[in-house]
Amino acid sequence: MNKDLIELAKRLIAVPGYAELEEKETKTAQALHQELCGMGLPAELTDHDGRYNVSCEYRGKLPGPAVVLCTHLDTVPPYEMPEAFRGSIEDGKLYGRGAVDVRGILAAMSMVMKQLFAEQPKICGSVRFLAVSDEESGSYGMRQELKRGYAADLTIVGEPTDLQIGAAHKGVAWLQVDFRGKAAHGSVPEEGHNAVYDGTRFVHTLIHEVIPELKQNRVHPLLGAASVNVGRMDGGTRPTIVPELCRIQLDRRLVPGEDAARAMEEIRAAAHKANRGAADFETEILLGDESRPFPPLDSTPHAEVLQCLEEALAEVTGSRKPCIGLPFWTDAALPAYFTGKPAVVIGPGNIAQAHSNHEYVEIRQLEDSVKVYYAMVTSKAVRDALNQEVRKEGRHEIK
Repeated sequence: MNKDLIELAKRLIAVPGYAELEEKETKTAQALHQELCGMGLPAELTDHDGRYNVSCEYRGKLPGPAVVLCTHLDTVPPYEMPEAFRGSIEDGKLYGRGAVDVRGILAAMSMVMKQLFAEQPKICGSVRFLAVSDEESGSYGMRQELKRGYAADLTIVGEPTDLQIGAAHKGVAWLQVDFRGKAAHGSVPEEGHNAVYDGTRFVHTLIHEVIPELKQNRVHPLLGAASVNVGRMDGGTRPTIVPELCRIQLDRRLVPGEDAARAMEEIRAAAHKANRGAADFETEILLGDESRPFPPLDSTPHAEVLQCLEEALAEVTGSRKPCIGLPFWTDAALPAYFTGKPAVVIGPGNIAQAHSNHEYVEIRQLEDSVKVYYAMVTSKAVRDALNQEVRKEGRHEIK
């Protein structure tokens, strides 16, 4: 067992850091910064208006591509998890809030940086470890990095994928449709206009027209079809009153090529069609608009880079596994969206354990993740592939 790795993960688990706390994940950022400095690493604690990111960079002796190892500092609250911050070991598993999402990965990436500075591998370019705030609640930390000049030719984001390379995932948009009717006494419903009936016709249209259209024509080879889910439907105040408002909230998952604005236009058209233009309704994007998008990730066009990452993974695990699509959203989508550079997601553990009251990560996979990350960031083949992309784009090669 890698004692240093496990003990570091346990110390990070012991520091609560989530959005519901007054200090958010600040104490976690400070703890990680202290751990890195204690290893003798040149760590930086960056204040983004009261939310903190932590970074550490290793530079090779020759210029070359910038590779970023990135994961997040925050977790979800402990909820009903017993002894959530103790970090206990049982049956080859490390338990605790954040064990798999992602305090274990924070520890693994820290150990990679320690190994880089100890062994001084001869790489062309740099490796930067970046731990960002607020991934669970809106990705503020990553968005601030991008606003202030994020530079990476490849971003490797740590999230639980059972150590498979996630090359794509869906984007997210939360949409709201308000149907407005006219209140009247329930004994004379004809004197009013029932907004719930308008909403019901709209939901019927979603089920029988919009969803089949998505399943047939909005399909990605790794992600499957785009989707829409009616997550909430509220209307009326009491049985004796014709409801004047029906509010419907939707979770729209976007495949590459889609965005929230386009999804909203289609939802607006469906509402109009369902009620033949007679209903009075308003639409709103609750999450994922142009000012703060939650776009899809799709790095499949960077085929050569992905192939080299697969080879680096196979060197550690002993078997070649193709890239996969992921069912959940990650910070990887943001650098890919705003810079056009490849980003992938990989980490130990399974997403099914994340946020649960029995959250854990298998120690064997956690230990392997250190080897995987190190192999990827030091791979000459990966860096050569990144240089090849530079040439294809018509820019000067990074040497």
